[in-house]
Amino acid sequence: MPSDAANSRTPLFLVLIAPILAKLHLILGWRLADARFVESGIAARVLRRSLSTLDPNIAYTSQALGHRAALDWLSGHIPWWNPYSGVGMPLAGDMQSAALFPLTMLLALPNGQLYMHISLQVLAGLFTWMLLRRLGLAPMASAVAALLFEFNGTYAWLGNAVVNPICFLPMTLLGVETVRTRVQAGARGGWAWIVLGLALSLYAGFPEVAYFNGLLVGVWTLARLAGAWPEGTRADYLARTALGAVGGLLVAGPILVAFLGYLPDANLGDHSNGGFRHVHLSAARLITLVLPYALGRLSDPGTAESFGFWGGVGGYAGVGLLALSMIGAVGIHLRPLRLVLAGWVAIVTGAMYGLPVVNSLVTAIPGVGWAMFFRYFAPSVAFALAVLAGLACQDLTEAAKPTRRQWLGFLTAMAFVALASGLAAPLLALKPYRAPWLWGSLAVAAMVLGGMAAILRRSTPGSHCRAHWLGGLAVAEAVLLLLIPTLFYPGAGDLREGGIDFLRSHLGLQRFYTLGPIQPNYGAYYGIGGINHNNLPLPAAWVDHVVQRLDDNTYPIAFDGRDRRVATGPSAVDNLRRDPDAYRDMGVRYVVSVPGEGPFDWAPPGMVDQVQRPLALAGGDMATLTLPADAHRAPFDARRGRVAAVGLHVSSLKNGAADGRLTLRLCAGTMCADGGHELSDVVGGSYILVPLAEAVPLAGDAPLTLAVSRVGGRKRFGLSMWTAGTDTGRTFTLNGAPILDVEPHVAFALVGAEPADEGGGPVFRDDVMQIDALPDPRPYFGADGCHLSPISRERLATDCAAPAALTRLELFMPGWRATVNGREQVVKADGPLFQKVELPAGRSEVVFRYTPPHMGWGYGALAAGLALFVLGMGQGRRRNLSDPR
Repeated sequence: MPSDAANSRTPLFLVLIAPILAKLHLILGWRLADARFVESGIAARVLRRSLSTLDPNIAYTSQALGHRAALDWLSGHIPWWNPYSGVGMPLAGDMQSAALFPLTMLLALPNGQLYMHISLQVLAGLFTWMLLRRLGLAPMASAVAALLFEFNGTYAWLGNAVVNPICFLPMTLLGVETVRTRVQAGARGGWAWIVLGLALSLYAGFPEVAYFNGLLVGVWTLARLAGAWPEGTRADYLARTALGAVGGLLVAGPILVAFLGYLPDANLGDHSNGGFRHVHLSAARLITLVLPYALGRLSDPGTAESFGFWGGVGGYAGVGLLALSMIGAVGIHLRPLRLVLAGWVAIVTGAMYGLPVVNSLVTAIPGVGWAMFFRYFAPSVAFALAVLAGLACQDLTEAAKPTRRQWLGFLTAMAFVALASGLAAPLLALKPYRAPWLWGSLAVAAMVLGGMAAILRRSTPGSHCRAHWLGGLAVAEAVLLLLIPTLFYPGAGDLREGGIDFLRSHLGLQRFYTLGPIQPNYGAYYGIGGINHNNLPLPAAWVDHVVQRLDDNTYPIAFDGRDRRVATGPSAVDNLRRDPDAYRDMGVRYVVSVPGEGPFDWAPPGMVDQVQRPLALAGGDMATLTLPADAHRAPFDARRGRVAAVGLHVSSLKNGAADGRLTLRLCAGTMCADGGHELSDVVGGSYILVPLAEAVPLAGDAPLTLAVSRVGGRKRFGLSMWTAGTDTGRTFTLNGAPILDVEPHVAFALVGAEPADEGGGPVFRDDVMQIDALPDPRPYFGADGCHLSPISRERLATDCAAPAALTRLELFMPGWRATVNGREQVVKADGPLFQKVELPAGRSEVVFRYTPPHMGWGYGALAAGLALFVLGMGQGRRRNLSDPR
């Protein structure tokens, strides 16, 4: 065995180190993998050429909420509750935060999500290696399968909690194989890996993937009943496997109690009543299963049809993996298992892409039609293909030359590629899809398949060399395909956290509402309360209140102050202006918006946002806009008194960033002030805020002049402003000459140096966000006739002249408890959302605590499951990773 162990070290080391090497450019910071740079809304100078991942929940749920859970653990609290999203909601019970998942602790580190994803890849490879060695495969064949699985298409295209449970599929199956070996050898136990794999799959935060992987575990378990068994041992094998599954569910007791206890009070969006039963991926897109980038980069091109596909696909295979797996599917050794894995791939893939009868059969399985099965089955398909590819390498190593059956498997893979290409013909005939990405994909596929065919035909290389080369080609393609999206992480950017710091200093226990910057759930990331949310499940009472009272045109599960259900319906600003008291009642003290687009900004009468061409400014050009003295039409609000900055919409008119510098002078009568802004961060169209050297006092009887100049720069650059109606008497010149013919689209906004008198103006601004005050919000704690001294959201001191009711602006849900002077006090509902407790007269110490209902049962189940885990370890012979038995 020592020689076998020595031969195992290099392949195993490659399995462990490959994900680190593949993402070294992200580790070294050459590309920015931190999701805040592209999704949080607080980053500047970020050039994003394409998507690096398909699901933005890599940010809103996985990063933001996972980071909050990690900080809660580090502060000594179990992360049961999130007070920073909506008006409070369960944290662990929402599952997507993976709050109780051990690897979530990495999210407390800078760039921790990258390290977490690499760790998941390494675990996926390690346990695939261990599983295939347990099946008797050689080190090289096991390594090929492990590498193909740890570089699978789901890891490449998704980064949210979907990827967390993937690596525990081979861990669970390792437990199944260990049970089988122990039973046949007459040894005890063996189910410990099943307990651990199943429990971690559930703690990982995405029950749909855990469930679909569990279906494959069940199918695998039954397939392994084939073969010679000592009399009566099959029942023992099934019983021990079931005992491991029960143990896994028991160990996962706390997270299951939190999740299942949350569901009766939750809004599940489309995940109810079989909402996905009749949904599937387009068969015309089947080509992306084997040529992932044939139809463009992620999200290319930006059509409604492509948007639907990219929003539902969960991974790919690649031609090398497909060809090698089809060769493995026709092998003789472990024949029943191969047939089951090949059947799994065929049936599940058919269901995902809408094959009529197959789709109906698969979605008839309980629970399948309730989830996006067409996305979340992808990891199990990738695993089945990887195992078959490993078996192919083993077969090729043991054979002198490829058999006819193996050639048939290879030709089947080529026929599938041809079929997928034929189904894609209507799309490929359209101009947007005839791009370099298609020709590049075809070239790579031709090299991989051509190389494989050449290797299979050659008679000179030994069987080991043939298997090495075929496996190497498939792995090289898998690594390349996974690397492509990582190249579209931004290469540079700056996080602007000044507004975050302002809110931390001024918000207290109140909340803010965002209209764009500080995307939903990033309040939880930074520990500041924001009423926006983007998650699922969500508290049903809160979602109903949002739609009925706050924003009737938002998406219920994505209350982000931006996206609209009906494009022509009211905007988020419209709804805020319509009923600001509804937001005050939620404790909202500040509103965050794009600079110069605050909800309380005053728009000059008669100004119309016209869609016209921008004014091109070359180096040295000066554009001057003059408006006469007219209290009814002058573009300023006399209540603001002074102007501290000017907002302009600018655009680079060619690819890449603009260059040069923009300078301006604002004059109100004889009072003038200058400002300037570098243009190197202007990419495409963007809004810039140009601070003035000093505030300009305004008066209604003074004419207003705005002169904008470009200093230096050679790239084409455009200036956009607001334009007034023709009856204002305004003049607009370029280098002193009137602009004739079509007037350019000209727009600007004046930003006051202090809030308006009623408190509805900006109190903070930088180049990514503006913060406006919403005066007189409802206080977080309230009690008539009492003096309240809050210490935190969960603790306060009160002093009441008489018995009173303490109200708390935190969502009421089962599980909340309170103590008043150490005595349990019933927490009651205050209206449809909030909480209240009764206070006695005099001084009191009040403490609130949340624990999911029935958690005592969860802790008891955990203890019982751990006992089963210890029993499952048994006293079998100690093995090392190189032992194939």
